Amino acid sequence: MRKFPTVAAQLVATWLCFGLVSTVSAQVDPDPRSRARALCSQAAEARTAHDSARAEKLLEQALRLSPVPEISLQLGQLAEQEGRTVAAADHYRRYLDAMGESLDEASRVRIVSAQQALREPTAEVDILGPSGSLLFVDDHLVGLLPLASPMMLSAQSHRFRIVVKQSRFESDPLEITPSMRAQLHLTPGTSGTAVAILSLSSEWLVLIEPTELPPTQRALVEQSVATLAKRERASILSAQRLSRAIGQKPAGCLNDPLCQQSVATELGSRAVVRIKLDAVAGKLHAEWFDVDGGGVAAQRERSCGTCKDAQLQQAAAAIGNELLREAQNHPRGVLEVSSHPTGAQVVIDGANRGVTPYQRALLVGRHEIKLRLSGHADYDQALDIQSGKSLTIEATLNPGASTVGSADHGSAAVQTPKRPLWRYLLGGGLIASGVLLSGLGISALSQSGSCGDPTAPPEGAPCNYLYDTRRVGGGLLGVGIGLTVGGTLTIAWPTTATPTTTGAAALR
Repeated sequence: MRKFPTVAAQLVATWLCFGLVSTVSAQVDPDPRSRARALCSQAAEARTAHDSARAEKLLEQALRLSPVPEISLQLGQLAEQEGRTVAAADHYRRYLDAMGESLDEASRVRIVSAQQALREPTAEVDILGPSGSLLFVDDHLVGLLPLASPMMLSAQSHRFRIVVKQSRFESDPLEITPSMRAQLHLTPGTSGTAVAILSLSSEWLVLIEPTELPPTQRALVEQSVATLAKRERASILSAQRLSRAIGQKPAGCLNDPLCQQSVATELGSRAVVRIKLDAVAGKLHAEWFDVDGGGVAAQRERSCGTCKDAQLQQAAAAIGNELLREAQNHPRGVLEVSSHPTGAQVVIDGANRGVTPYQRALLVGRHEIKLRLSGHADYDQALDIQSGKSLTIEATLNPGASTVGSADHGSAAVQTPKRPLWRYLLGGGLIASGVLLSGLGISALSQSGSCGDPTAPPEGAPCNYLYDTRRVGGGLLGVGIGLTVGGTLTIAWPTTATPTTTGAAALR
């Protein structure tokens, strides 16, 4: 990368870092921004003296006080001085984004020219981690999480470290390939290790509602989302692939949030982006469902005035940016699942997620996990994912009947409802009545043919009257048996299976 003119760069950095801090006053300003700028000026002096370690330490102290834009400029100049050209370009880009139109044209031209001279293969990675933590890459300070934009990295192996309060957590080396576009979730682990999950960016399933939206308005919203996806190095799921995917799904699949998520999972989409235009209220509603995270990561609402032409396009672009950043910064934790035996199917919140051993970042909150393995009983457990923490599950699967292959996320799940209380009450009453009548019938049959005289006749003398209760006893016994069987069937007869679906609430 082409070097900045040394003298000019030093003058610019000194002026920016020093800010309003007096050059003659030795007293430290109590304002955090002023103190941060004072540390920036000291870092500039240390860099001029080629004391890189001290310069970076001073910039870290400044960042802890206040994330002023000058810190990114200083870090870029420090990286350039050390020959880390990609890191320099990343810091300069971050500085340009932070300064916006307030940066003078001469400085802008110098920075842009230096960026354009970059020839080294690069990748772009969204770094997600605990909010407010310091991020280091290969032992060099990057910034404060969440970063405002994806990080530019050289195509090689990197180590990532986050500092949460005073605790340090470092990842194993991660291989970054040329032109990679990915998300990296960093979560504090045990013994000073950071759990790092690198996910390649994929397609987004974009659904624009209502379906009868006029073509011009639909095109404006689609264009805004496509621009956002292009900037994020993602792509929009094509209509052809979507049509093929829903060919075997129930009618109206794309109107069912559960089915939408199933389609996204099958096609490898990272997110389901739903945008609804309410022209009557003059508002746009948007929702981002994180497929990997297993939940709604962001919801936004924005006024679009008449919701036509430039107003609609601007509102769609703004709500898309807000939605993406909120989704990326949504708190997450890490779930690690192992099973004995291994290779069990992992189902989270009704969706197939992979097989054990399994590791993934999930949105914070309650989740349900099920492990399935042929020839083994299912393993079920409720999860409580907490922000910035890792949850480990070690499951032992016992031999038994399995539900492998049963319907999952995306199609109507067949459920057998519980038997209603009235069936137990009615069935119980019928059984009790049947037992009573059966007892009376048996008693009557046992008395049939016995002597009915008021006084027993002498031994050997015939009876004048004999009981004949066969018909009555047989009738009572028959009715009793019928009632008992009817009551048993009333309770035991299976209820009708009904298809049920659960999913995210529809957009307002």
